[in-house]
Amino acid sequence: MHQVVIGTAGHIDHGKTALVEALTGTNTDTLAQEKERGITIDIGFAYLDDNITIVDVPGHQKFIRNMVAGASTIHIGLLIVAADDGIMPQTIEHLQILNSLSIKTGITVITKIDLADDDWMDLVISDVKQLEENTIFEGTPIFKVDSRSKKGIDELRKAIISLSATIKFENKSEFFKMHIDRVFSKKGYGPVVTGTVKSGRLRVGQSVEILPENLKAKVRGIQTHGGDVLEVNNGFRAAINLTKVDMSILKRGSTLANPGLIMVTDKLLARITMSAYTKWSLKNNQRVRIHIGTSEILARVKMYQKKIKKDESCNLIIYLEKSVGATINDLIIIRSYSPLDTIASGIILETTFECEKQYVENFPLDINDRLRYSITKNSSKPCTVDYWSKKYFVPKENIEDQLKIINARVSPKYGLVYLEKDLEYWKKETLSFIRKKSKDDAFHNYVELSNLMQSLQFSEKWASYIIEELVKSNDVKLKSGRIFLAKKSSEVSKEIKKDLKKINDIIDNIDSNIISIKELILLSKLNPKKTKDLVFLLIDNNSLLRINDDIIISVNALNKMLSLLRKYFIDNNKMSISDFKALSNLTRKNAIPVLEYFDKNHFTIRDGSNRIAGETLYVE
Repeated sequence: MHQVVIGTAGHIDHGKTALVEALTGTNTDTLAQEKERGITIDIGFAYLDDNITIVDVPGHQKFIRNMVAGASTIHIGLLIVAADDGIMPQTIEHLQILNSLSIKTGITVITKIDLADDDWMDLVISDVKQLEENTIFEGTPIFKVDSRSKKGIDELRKAIISLSATIKFENKSEFFKMHIDRVFSKKGYGPVVTGTVKSGRLRVGQSVEILPENLKAKVRGIQTHGGDVLEVNNGFRAAINLTKVDMSILKRGSTLANPGLIMVTDKLLARITMSAYTKWSLKNNQRVRIHIGTSEILARVKMYQKKIKKDESCNLIIYLEKSVGATINDLIIIRSYSPLDTIASGIILETTFECEKQYVENFPLDINDRLRYSITKNSSKPCTVDYWSKKYFVPKENIEDQLKIINARVSPKYGLVYLEKDLEYWKKETLSFIRKKSKDDAFHNYVELSNLMQSLQFSEKWASYIIEELVKSNDVKLKSGRIFLAKKSSEVSKEIKKDLKKINDIIDNIDSNIISIKELILLSKLNPKKTKDLVFLLIDNNSLLRINDDIIISVNALNKMLSLLRKYFIDNNKMSISDFKALSNLTRKNAIPVLEYFDKNHFTIRDGSNRIAGETLYVE
C-alpha cells in the first residue's frame, strides 16, 4: 500500500482552502491569524481517504516559501484558478514550481464558477490550456466547481481517487529520507516532526539523524493518517515522535535520515534552467534564495559566464550561507533575493567537488554519464560500490546495474570501482614514473610503494592493485616489498663504478669485512648521501648485507661465518658470546649485532646467555 499526497497551488483567494474543505470536510486554516485574515499562511493538511492526503499551501506571494515547502513532497498537483479572476501572477509562479519539482501529474480546477458566465469561462479555460503547454499539466483534465454549493465536487473527488490509483512508486533508495515541514510537541509524547517520506522506510525503534544539525534521535512512535503504525514507506505522509532530542533545535527545513548517510555541505554543484516567465537575468555572484526540500537558504551563485537569461541553462556552483543535508538528484528552486520572484529551477549534480571551471562546466546531466565522469575524476583513489551507493543515495543493486551500463569494473581483491581506460592510463603513468626514477637515480633501481602513492596521489589499495596488474603483465617485479622494472639495465656510469670499487676496497681491508655506515662515510670521504646510496646499490646487487640500521657486512664474509657456525655445532651443542668472538674474530661491539641478526633469521636460537643451532642454519 502507498499513500498519495495531493498539493493545491494557485493565486491568493482563488478558493484553495474552500475547495479542500468541500472535498474533505476539513478546514485547513488552523492558525488564528489565517482565520482573521482569510488567507492561508502555513501549510495545512486534510485527508480525502485512508490513502490520500491533501496539502493546502499558501497562495500569497509573501508565503511562497511555505508553498515550496509543501509542494516539494507532493505527487499530484491541483492547479486552482478562480473563474472570476482567471490567470494571476501566483498562478504562473505556482505552476512553474510544480513543474520544476518532479510532480508526477496534475489536475486543473476552475473554482467560483458561479461568478462567471459561459463566455468568460471559455476564455479562462483557453488561457489556462495555453499556460499549461509544455508542463506536466498539458492535456490533463480540467474540472469546474463551486465549493459553496458543492457543484462538481463529487466528480472531482472521483477523478482524484482514480488518478491517485495510477501513481506508481519506485522506491529508488533503501535509505530513509524525509524533509521536515512541521514541528510540534505533544503532551506525554514530546517532539513530533511531520513530512512526506521521500525514500526508503522507517520503523519504530530505529535511530535517525537530523541534518544539517547532525543530531541523533530515536523513533518512539509513527502515525500516518491519524493512526499508529510500526513502519512508513516511500510516499507516506508521516508524523514521527522522536526521543533523545532537544525540541528547540528541531525546525522546518531540516532533513530526517538514516545516520551517517547524508553529508552536510555548504556548497552544491547544480544544473539550473531559467524560468520561461522570469524577467530576471541570473548573474555571477548574485545573492539568491535556494529552496531544497522544505528549507530556504540564502546563497550566492558562481558561474563561469557573466549571466544567463530566461529559458537558458548552465552548470553553476551554489555557495550556501547555511549548511544543508542534501543528496545528489535533489531538486531545487531558485528565487531572487529581493524583490521575491521564482527565477530558476534545477537539480543537484554533486555535493563534493572541485571548484574548477572545466570540471564544473563539463559535469554531465545524464545520470550514467555523471557516474562515469565522477569515477574518472576519482581514478587515482577509486572508491567502493558501497561508497557510490551512499553517494547517489540508491541501493547497492541499482549502482551495480549502473556500473554494468557504463562498463565499469570492480577489482576482486580490493572492491574498487574503476574504468578500464583509467586503469590503463595509470598503469602507463606508473611504469613511466618507475622508469624515470630509475633513470634519474643511478643508485636506486626500485620504487617503494609509499613513494609511488605520494608521487601519483594513489590510495594504498589502488597502488597495490596497479602493481599486481603490472606484475601479471611482466612489466615489473616485486622483491622484499620493492618494485623493480622487470627489464631494468644494471649498467652504471664509470664514475659510480669507481666509487663502488672504493667502498668495496674499504670493506675488504677491514677486519672481518664488517663496518658501520658512519665509519664508512668517514673513511670514504665521500658525500654522506652518496655513500649511503652506494651502499644500497651494493645491497641490491647482493654484495653487501645490512645487519641493522647502521652495520653492514660483505655477503662473502657473512657466508664464511655461517660456514664456521655449521662446523662448530657439529661438535658443540651450545655457543657463548666469547666462543663466537673467538670463532669469528669479531669485537664484542660487532659480535652482538651479528648474533642478533642470526637470531632474527633463525640461524641461531638464544638459550639464556648462549646460542644453539637454529632451523635455517643448514638451509643453503
